[in-house]
Amino acid sequence: MKKSKIILFFLIICCYFSYSQSNSGLVTYKIKSIDFFDKSKDAQMNIMLDKIIGFAKNQTFTLEFNKNRSRFISSNTLESESLNDDDLMFNKIATLRFTSDFNYYLDKEKEIELFQQIDGVLIQKKYEYKKWIVSNESKVIDKYLCYKAEYIKTFIGRDNKEKKIKVIAWFAPSLPYNYGPKDYNGLPGLVLELQEKDTTYFAAIINLSFKSEFNVEFPKGRTVTQEEYEKKVISNN
Repeated sequence: MKKSKIILFFLIICCYFSYSQSNSGLVTYKIKSIDFFDKSKDAQMNIMLDKIIGFAKNQTFTLEFNKNRSRFISSNTLESESLNDDDLMFNKIATLRFTSDFNYYLDKEKEIELFQQIDGVLIQKKYEYKKWIVSNESKVIDKYLCYKAEYIKTFIGRDNKEKKIKVIAWFAPSLPYNYGPKDYNGLPGLVLELQEKDTTYFAAIINLSFKSEFNVEFPKGRTVTQEEYEKKVISNN
């Protein structure tokens, strides 16, 4: 058995025998300072980039979950409504480039996940566990011992070529909830920190003191497949 599999097995056992907790939780994620080095030689462009990064750093997200369902949504809807047109544009670019341009919903029992796009369209997919590589590297985050896990994300870029990026998660086995920011779930412990490209999410508030399991609401409406959505986007351009 490979070392990573042994570590993963040990962490799953630790989670299984961890202290009793509610099945429900609510986590607020914030964005750490973004180190972005690919700046332009144009001073005006850099001013706009700094403003976009500023909007990204001020965004917060909420993860709600119970035993079988979770949702990861933006917490900045009301704040966005008070912005002027220019700032709305910068905030949208920040969402597209640095944070999350979708709300995410997972139903493990039905094995489906929903991606609510920025334009409101609901994309439904069959839920598949991600192939995380867990290491023995650890650190303490807000008093919780966390372990490092890596995932190679593959996607098609704007040039229609396959791209790969490394996503790094730090999860706490003592918090036996296999959820995290965006659609990065499936680890044997709650993800307290996650790095995707230039952006790092961190759990700022963790609330697990629920006496009973609360309901995680899903959006209602017609769903489409990823292929149907991409065809719609192409036809509108």
